[in-house]
Amino acid sequence: MAMNTDSFALAQYDFRSGLLRGSSLSLEESTLMHRGRSRLETVPLKAIAAVRIAFERDMNKIGWAIFLLVVAYLVSLAAAPLAALAETLATRVRGDGAGSVQAIADVMIATFNGLGVAARLLPKLSNLLGAVGIVFLVIGLWGRTTLTLTIAAVEREFAVRGRNRRLFDFAETLCERLAGPGI
Repeated sequence: MAMNTDSFALAQYDFRSGLLRGSSLSLEESTLMHRGRSRLETVPLKAIAAVRIAFERDMNKIGWAIFLLVVAYLVSLAAAPLAALAETLATRVRGDGAGSVQAIADVMIATFNGLGVAARLLPKLSNLLGAVGIVFLVIGLWGRTTLTLTIAAVEREFAVRGRNRRLFDFAETLCERLAGPGI
């Protein structure tokens, strides 16, 4: 089957990352085409009921980031006092040990020493939680630009990471074509 090479694209957008990487949107005189390595989708412009373009931040990831950063801060605050308390209690038990009570004192000393070790690990846990929180915050703030086409009762979304001016420009050209005469 021969391909029509006479078609002229009014606008084109190439997806360079994300799930749609390697595919492109082409706006032609009466159709919108989505081409990829293993896909071809052609939508007549007459079938498009609405077009929406939006930049959205991922509020779910931002919320998790704030939660993790607060927990990291609280864990960091608790580390030093907890380590000092464990050391103080272990020292007191060591000073009061006597005969038959020695076995109980040994158990308590081991418990307090274990608590001290755990308290010294809290700053590392705090740093890890903080790092994960920062990653979530960056991803959430990075957001995504989504072009949504409403075709009959179905919505078709084309999303890319970040605020993408080129996709906005493509959507504007598509809207102008849909609003123009002859569609």
